[in-house]
Amino acid sequence: MADRRRKALPAWKSLVPAGIGVLLLLGSGVLFLVARDDLADERAYRAASACPAGTHADACTNSVPATVEATETQPYGKGVRYWLHFTERGDDSVQRIRMADADPVYERLSAGDEITVTYWRGEIRRVGLGGVVQETKASVVDDWRISLGAGLALVSLGLGMLWTSWWQHNRYPSAPYADAWQLSVGFLTGMAHGGVGFFAALAGDDVPEVLLIALAGVPPVGCLAVLLAWWLRRRARRVADTSGIVPVPPDGRRVVRAGVHGDVPYSVAGFGHLVLGDGRPAATPDPDGRIACRTLPETLTVRDVRALQPGDPDGWMGAYNHDCVVVECRDGDRTVLVGTRRRDAPAVLGALLPACPGAPSATGAADAGGSPRR
Repeated sequence: MADRRRKALPAWKSLVPAGIGVLLLLGSGVLFLVARDDLADERAYRAASACPAGTHADACTNSVPATVEATETQPYGKGVRYWLHFTERGDDSVQRIRMADADPVYERLSAGDEITVTYWRGEIRRVGLGGVVQETKASVVDDWRISLGAGLALVSLGLGMLWTSWWQHNRYPSAPYADAWQLSVGFLTGMAHGGVGFFAALAGDDVPEVLLIALAGVPPVGCLAVLLAWWLRRRARRVADTSGIVPVPPDGRRVVRAGVHGDVPYSVAGFGHLVLGDGRPAATPDPDGRIACRTLPETLTVRDVRALQPGDPDGWMGAYNHDCVVVECRDGDRTVLVGTRRRDAPAVLGALLPACPGAPSATGAADAGGSPRR
């Protein structure tokens, strides 16, 4: 049997997502405070009455007659900006304000039209044409939606990151496979519900309705998370199953993608290939296997064949993805890992087993190591 003890994962692997999660939650708190202030401004704006004639104050609105000089639709990136040029009655200077959208006032305006611009706290907040009113870009109406939606999204993402940190610290070291489904499900669920929360802030009429929509999104997101967990767990079990991998002696010389990892002289960074079928296997950085070959010694004993696990070299997941198979070996008292693709594993195993002392054949087990677990 192979030695199943694993080294503890570096603390930063769980501290980093924990730190990100805490920062996201703190950021959501700041955004909720911003949304609260925006809501207070909107309530004050909607409740403001008209200022007495001839007076100006922040607590009231001041409506001024004006004449349209021109409208300007300015392309900007993938969208457009709507600018209104006008002069106030008794003042010949042309002013420009940006409208929030084209509907319902801006698109109906043309030079010479008489309009009413309304000031609140020193800025023009809305424009009126007859009985139709449109908010300007400086209006405080609905400013709370973006900050509230972003805050709700960050809460979900932050909780997803904290789950990732907790699971990685407490459960991941003993997980049977490196790409544990719990990590993906927790983070993706947080992202999905974060999107629901942001959409809710844009769709709801007020804060209670926004929170109700966000709460109503929990069951469907939960169902999707369960389906995702089922699919990822099924894939992980299929990847972790190495029972179908049997030793096949290489038929002639060939070079396969494989890495050797361990505290041994033939484990060299950048040596990502293995020469098979030309004597004992040899590690090399050359895809053709012509230069810098490091022969794997006869003392190397196969102990196990398994899937990628936590604690294995980080680069193997990127190099082989879910197709990675690890041949676990011993060289004296040192553990040596050989990582390769599943389709190359039979040939790698077949080349390694004859090199083991006392191995009767490629399909047999080494005397010291027993038969590879399948």
